[in-house]
Amino acid sequence: MFSFRNSNSACGPVGIDCGSDALRLLQLRTVAGGTITSHLEVSVAREQPLAPLARRDSGAAWIRAAEEAAEGWRTARFRSSRFVLSLPAPRTQFQIVSLPSLARADFERASQWEASDRFGMDHGDLCATALPTNAPATTDGKGEYLLVAVEQSFVEAMLEPFLRRGLEPVAVEPRFASAARAASRHARREADRSRVRGVVLVGRDETTILVLRGDEIAFARELPSGNLAIDQAISERLGLSMEDASLLRQEIALSPSTPFTSHAAQAARDAARPVLAMIANEATMCFRYYSVRFRGGTPSSVLVLGSGDGALSQEIKQASGIATAVDDERSSFQTLALSLSEANVRSDSALWLAAYGAACKSSATPRAAQTTQRDAA
Repeated sequence: MFSFRNSNSACGPVGIDCGSDALRLLQLRTVAGGTITSHLEVSVAREQPLAPLARRDSGAAWIRAAEEAAEGWRTARFRSSRFVLSLPAPRTQFQIVSLPSLARADFERASQWEASDRFGMDHGDLCATALPTNAPATTDGKGEYLLVAVEQSFVEAMLEPFLRRGLEPVAVEPRFASAARAASRHARREADRSRVRGVVLVGRDETTILVLRGDEIAFARELPSGNLAIDQAISERLGLSMEDASLLRQEIALSPSTPFTSHAAQAARDAARPVLAMIANEATMCFRYYSVRFRGGTPSSVLVLGSGDGALSQEIKQASGIATAVDDERSSFQTLALSLSEANVRSDSALWLAAYGAACKSSATPRAAQTTQRDAA
C-alpha cells in the first residue's frame, strides 16, 4: 500500500508476511537468488481462532506478534535493517470497481470515498488506491480498477515496533501483491508483457485468485475458503480432530504415493473434493470473466500454489481446460522448499510464499504493487 524512500543497501529486504497463524520473516541472500540467509516465525495468538468466513479481525493479535518479531530481529541475525510488510488478508480489502476518468487529485479522493462505501471503512482512517486493470472502458466512459484498501491506524500500529528499533520500511503491501511477485520473478522481460497466466494461491483461511500479465496484476479475487475448510471437510468425513485432519493433509502432500497413506489419502481426497471443486469452479469463472470483460485472452496456464498433493490442480484443469502446474519453469518453489529444509524450517513451504515474495522486492517499486508514495521521514 505504501512505498518508502529507496535504500542503497546491498542486502535484500526482510519479507514480513502477516499470515493468519503466524508472522513469518524471511531474508534471501540476494533478491535475485533464492537461498535463505535468515528466518523467524512468530505465532499469532488469538483468544479465539479465526473462523473460515471471518473477513475482519481486531488486529490485536498481529500487533502483538509484530512487537515480538521486532524484539527477535537481532536474534534472527538478519543482515539488513530494511523490510517489506505484507498485510494480513482479513485486514486488506480489494475489489474490481468502475471509476470515472478524473484529474489525479480528484481520482484519489474518489477512490477513497469508493473504498469507504464498499468496504464499510471509516473515511478518516483509510488508505486506498485504485490500480488500473487496462480493461476496455465501459459505455459510460468509466475504467475498471482493482480497488485496494486498509485501515491506516492498523498499518501504523504494525510498523511502530520496527520503526522504534530503527528498522527501515521499504514498502507495505497486501499479501496478494507479495504472492504475485513470488509467482512472476521470471516474467519481467518485455517479451513477457503479453503473457497471461492464472495463479491460485491456497492459504489457511482464504484462496486468492490472480490473473497476471507478465509481472503485473490484471485481476484479483479472494475466496473465504482455504486449507482450513479442506481440513474441516476431512475432519467431518473421517471423524478426525482438526489437528489430525491437517496432519493427514500435509502428510499426503509430502508423500502422496506411499503405501502407508494410500487408503487414508484416497479417503481424505474424496472428503476434500467438494471444497476443491468449489475453488476450481470459482477460479474458472474468474478466468472466463477476465477473458471476456478485459479482452485479455484466456490464461495460457495456471500456477496452483499451497494446495498440497496436486488434487486441486487436476480439478482446475478439468473445470477450465487450462494447463496447470505446481511450480514455475525454473522450479522456484521447489528451490524455496529445499532452502527452507536446509535452514531447518519445519513448517510447510507454502506458508512462506508471501514472505518469499516480499523478500524478493527490490528498492524500485514494481507496477504490480505500487500505490501511494510516502516519505518515511
